Amino acid sequence: MKRTLSLLVAILLFSSLPALGQTKRLSREAIDSIRNSRLSVGCDTLFSFNVKTIDFGTMYETDAARVFSFPFKNVSAERIVVKEINANCGCIKPYCENYELEPGEEGAVFAKFNPKGRSGTVDNTILVYATSSSRMSDMAKTPVAKLTLLGNVVNLDEWSHLPLSMGNNLRLKHKKVVFEHIRPGTSPQMRIPCANVGKQNIRLFSRLLPDFIEFKTEPAELEPGEEGDIVIEIASDKLPKKLNGCYSILIEGVGGRVSDRTIEVGFENNKE
Repeated sequence: MKRTLSLLVAILLFSSLPALGQTKRLSREAIDSIRNSRLSVGCDTLFSFNVKTIDFGTMYETDAARVFSFPFKNVSAERIVVKEINANCGCIKPYCENYELEPGEEGAVFAKFNPKGRSGTVDNTILVYATSSSRMSDMAKTPVAKLTLLGNVVNLDEWSHLPLSMGNNLRLKHKKVVFEHIRPGTSPQMRIPCANVGKQNIRLFSRLLPDFIEFKTEPAELEPGEEGDIVIEIASDKLPKKLNGCYSILIEGVGGRVSDRTIEVGFENNKE
């Protein structure tokens, strides 16, 4: 009876563990707790890592993803199984070279880091969970190793705060504005931050506008490297009744296809 009960407990414990080598999606709460996670008691008697912190120096957002290696060795007298590897950032995909290690066997934890969209300081944590026959339940709950990836990612695009392009010489924050609940007797404005990223002055204008939309830029002419605003102003006394929908404004004074030189002006909840 005791043997049957012990077997049942072991089965239940194994069934509660993640699949072998699994890297699961974490909740924000779990991610926030990774950095302060306590390690399994006596973990240094199980795995010996050559290095637990890697500083890769400087990368650029345009660089290809790189893989960093954390070699380790099973220094215990038991067979150890790596059950789970988590990272506190989606920019890192951790995985293991060998998920099952006999005593004295070597392996490695790999961290594939993608710098795209990750400009700034990198200080990320990777947690490794593993089990052995004598310490199965405790090790399933607490990590046996905490690894750190450090570095800095540089964005070479000085206009990254203006992500959209219009031709080769104009960058914009966005290409759509929406006016809501326009009150009679007012002249509401919407602004679109922009910049001249070309080598010549540009002056933007728009033709064939409805009489209730005014288009201008501040300043009226943008010098190379200068930032400004596209200003869309609405004359409320000229608005059609129950105006809802979207108008397309074609921008002149800049190159590019017609579809690339269009700004959408939307109206919502503007009823009589």
